[in-house]
Amino acid sequence: MLLRRVRKHVIDQNWFAVGIDFVIVVIGVFIGIQVANWNSSQFERREEAAIVERLQSDFERVKSDADASLAFHIRMTEDIRTLLRSVRSGELKDDDIPAFERALLLGTVVQTSADRAGSFTELMSSGRGNIMRDRNLLHALVDYEDFLGRHALAQAYYVDTVLLATDAYTGAFEYNTDMRLSEDIIILLDHGQRFVSYDFEALAADQDFHNAVEQLLFVHSGLTMWRERISVRVDDIQKKLAASER
Repeated sequence: MLLRRVRKHVIDQNWFAVGIDFVIVVIGVFIGIQVANWNSSQFERREEAAIVERLQSDFERVKSDADASLAFHIRMTEDIRTLLRSVRSGELKDDDIPAFERALLLGTVVQTSADRAGSFTELMSSGRGNIMRDRNLLHALVDYEDFLGRHALAQAYYVDTVLLATDAYTGAFEYNTDMRLSEDIIILLDHGQRFVSYDFEALAADQDFHNAVEQLLFVHSGLTMWRERISVRVDDIQKKLAASER
């Protein structure tokens, strides 16, 4: 209908009416584009809100795992220091026995955790990262992913160091054959359950064992540092997610 009217106005050389028709067309196109943009923007905002919700859920799990791993390596660092101090001095105090035996049992363990947020990995692999309006949050997430890459390299180095020290370390004592590892093992150790057998005087005289203990102290101290840095970043991201939700 509009096309027929424009054609008639042209034939009649009614240029004023043609101008009015043109303005009507332009305004209609403009409104159509604005409505489409608004619909697209609303869809992206809903999508962003869903992503933020998923990130919050992911980082709650990441935080829990990261804190557990950090607590383990802090404790192992302290226990291995007790072990090293005891064998160097040639004296094992009664109060140090739980830490000493925890170090023997778990000193070669590297506790890993699931540090990556699957929702963010999915977002970036889809090329939709720009949907995040909070650039500070986006930059923190990208920085965190980059840091995890560096952490993975460091952790691989520490694992190799543990493997090199394992024979000299575990060959100096015996694990009890009826031992069953579980999440409660540290609690059981704290309550006096024995999982290892050893000759303290032999350990104190074994220089290769001393060297292995020093290597494991280096490993757990280093992993504690890395885990602390991960925890700081996770805390910062959680704060930014909470602010973004508001």
